[in-house]
Amino acid sequence: MTHVSFGVFRASVRDPGTTLASLANRPSFPTPYPSASSSIVRFHREGPDAAWAELDRTFRTSSYWGRSGTPQAGWADSIRECFRVYRSLAESDPRRSFAMGLNRELVLAPNDMGVYIDVIMLDQSGYVPRLALWDTNELTPARARLYAAPVWAVMDRELGAGRVAGVEVWQLRSGDRELVRPREAEAALTEVETVVHRVAGS
Repeated sequence: MTHVSFGVFRASVRDPGTTLASLANRPSFPTPYPSASSSIVRFHREGPDAAWAELDRTFRTSSYWGRSGTPQAGWADSIRECFRVYRSLAESDPRRSFAMGLNRELVLAPNDMGVYIDVIMLDQSGYVPRLALWDTNELTPARARLYAAPVWAVMDRELGAGRVAGVEVWQLRSGDRELVRPREAEAALTEVETVVHRVAGS
């Protein structure tokens, strides 16, 4: 069984030429996304001020992301701005959070895919998982459906059939948001499976 990360899956949705084979010889380098994702978890557990303080401290005191680490510092500044967008949008949401920072596996034999969920909100109509995007890529309704479908599939199985009211996809660079309904997510699963198998080369 070949494992496909959620990030590589999303990259292949945007660019079908992205496969594990095409990435095999590319150099790897640190990204600020782990710190970014952690800031959302801290936002919902400890509050927005604590989340901002830790995110800013992490970047400011880092020899890689700090001011002396250009051009990495510019990337970190973009993540700071994205967090401000998340904070503005999330603070206007009166719903309570249920769980955050979840890692799950979606089996699509003969492969499997990792699925990361930033936070699950409690809505009057059910659970609403949220996926936050920090990159510069445009969020289209078609992409949102493919990003949301794996999230819906693993949470529908875990929380109970019919209890997930929808999946929110937030693009923090632009502030664009899409809500993908269960019927749309379920209909997109076939294409999700196609993408995963293409990425894995199977």
